[in-house]
Amino acid sequence: MYISKLSLRNYRNFKNACLTFNKEVNTIIGENGTGKTNVMQAMRILLDESLPRTYRLHESDFNRSIGNWKGHWIIIQLFFDELDHGDEAQALTLHSIGEASEPDTSKGSCSVIFRPKFPIRKELYELSISEEKTDDALTEILNKITIDNYEILYTSKGYVDFSENTLYKKYVGDFDKIIFPDPTDFAYDVYGTKLYIGNLTKEVSCTYVKALRDVEADLKSYRDNPLINLLRGKEKTIEIGKKNDIVERIQTLNNEISNLDEVKEISQGIANSVRTSIGETYAPGISIKSELPEDMEKLMQALKLWVGDNIDEPYQGRIWELSLGGANLIYLSTKLLEYEKVKSQDKIANFLLIEEPEAHIHTHIQKTLFQKIPGLNTQVIITTHSTHISSVCKISAMNVLSKSKNLVHVFNPAKNLNTDEITRIERYLDAVRSNLLFAKGVILVEGDAEQILIPALVKAVLCVSLDEIGVSLVNIGSTGFQNLARIFHQDRIGKYCSIITDLDKSIVELPNDSDDDTKEELAYRNSELKG
Repeated sequence: MYISKLSLRNYRNFKNACLTFNKEVNTIIGENGTGKTNVMQAMRILLDESLPRTYRLHESDFNRSIGNWKGHWIIIQLFFDELDHGDEAQALTLHSIGEASEPDTSKGSCSVIFRPKFPIRKELYELSISEEKTDDALTEILNKITIDNYEILYTSKGYVDFSENTLYKKYVGDFDKIIFPDPTDFAYDVYGTKLYIGNLTKEVSCTYVKALRDVEADLKSYRDNPLINLLRGKEKTIEIGKKNDIVERIQTLNNEISNLDEVKEISQGIANSVRTSIGETYAPGISIKSELPEDMEKLMQALKLWVGDNIDEPYQGRIWELSLGGANLIYLSTKLLEYEKVKSQDKIANFLLIEEPEAHIHTHIQKTLFQKIPGLNTQVIITTHSTHISSVCKISAMNVLSKSKNLVHVFNPAKNLNTDEITRIERYLDAVRSNLLFAKGVILVEGDAEQILIPALVKAVLCVSLDEIGVSLVNIGSTGFQNLARIFHQDRIGKYCSIITDLDKSIVELPNDSDDDTKEELAYRNSELKG
C-alpha cells in the first residue's frame, strides 16, 4: 500500500492541486514560499498519530485566490494503490463502487473535509432550487457564515477527486451559477463514509522529520528528542538482577552525596536562616538530598548523545559542540533509526516524510544521503530546494511547485513522456542544470560564449541581473536542446523557455550546388546544416 496521489482543494496556497507519487522515493521541489511545508502538513493531518485529533482549521487556511471563503470547502484527499487483501486496509480505505460496476480492491482513499454545517448547506440548496435565487440572496446567506458554522469530517472510500473544477462545482457547489447539491443526499460513494481517524493512524506508521533548522534544541528537549523515543520502553527488557543492582547503587550514591559535609553545611545554613526569619515555632525542617532518578525509565531518559570528529577520534563532546551540519546529521540519523523502530511494528503501511534535509549539510553528504534512502524499502516523500538533491532525483518521482499570485501550481516534469525521453532528460540534470527547476524562466544556450555574454548584455540593457528576475541561464554544451526542451510544456513545467543558438554560418562562401563542394567546403556545409 502506498500513496499514489494527494489532492488539495482550497488549502492554504493550493486552490486546486494534485501531486502524484511513486512507490519508493519521491521529491517535492520548489523555491521558498511555494508551500512545501503545507503539503507535508496536509498529509500529516490524515496520517500522523502525533498530531492532536482535535485538529482545527481556520479562516487563514482557505486559499486567498477564491476571494470570499465563506461557504467554500477545504478538502484534503489521499489516494492509495496496491492495497493488500488484509481486512484492515480494505475496511479503512477501499473505494466504494462509485462509477464502476465493481470496486477495484487495490485502490482506496481517505479525506479530511472542512465544510459548512448542515443548516447552512441546506439553506444554500434551498436557494439554488428557488425561483427567486439572486446574487444578493446568496450574499445574504454567505455573510451570516462564521468559522463556527463549519465542521470537520474524516471520510474514507470516496472516489471523487475534488481538485477537478467540474467535480467540485457538482458536489460542493457552483457559486457563480448558484447551484448547490442536496445535503440530505449523503452520496457515500462520492464523499466517502465517516472515518474515525484514530483507526487509520493506528494501522499505518508516519514518521515526520521536520526541516533541520534548530535541531540542537530538539536534541536537548524531552518531547522532540528522537533519542528519547528510541530508548522508550527499553527499560522493560533489562534483566531484573541488573536493574536491582543499578537501583541499589544509585540509592547508595544519593545517600553519600546527601551526607557530604559541604552539602550538610549549606543545608544547616538555610535552616538557620529560616528560623532567624520566622522563628522556631513556624520554621519547617529543611535538608538537601540528592535525587538521582532511581526509576529505570527516568534513568534511560537521562542518557545523552556524545559525539566526536571522525578525524579527531579520541575526543568526544556534547552535541552542541558540533557544527550545525553535524548536529543536523545526528538528528536525521536518529529520526531514520526511530522510523526503523516504528516500521518493525505490525502496520499495513509505512510512510516517511522528510522536510528539507539539506540545511547546513555538505553537498556530497546531501547526494549520498538521498541515494541511500531508497534502502529503507518504504515510501519516502522529501521536500527540498537543494539543486544537489534535485540533480539526483528521478523526474518521474518529482513534483515541482511554482508560485503565482495567491496560489501554487503543481507540475510533473515527466508527464506523458516515454522512458527513453525521461532518461535523456535526467542525464542533463546535474547540480548546475537542475537550477532550471526552481527558476521563473529559463534560457538555454549552446556554449560558453553565450553563458558569458548574455548575462552582461541583460545587465547593460535592462539594468538588472538574470538572478534578480528569477531567470536561469543553462549552458547545454552542445546543440542537444530537444531533450531538455521537452519538459517546458504546460503539462510538465509551465514556465517560459528561450533557446539561443549560434548562427553557425560557414566562414567561406559555398557553391550553390553541394555536389561542387571540395572536401573542406563539404565540412563547412555540414557544420552549418548541423548547427
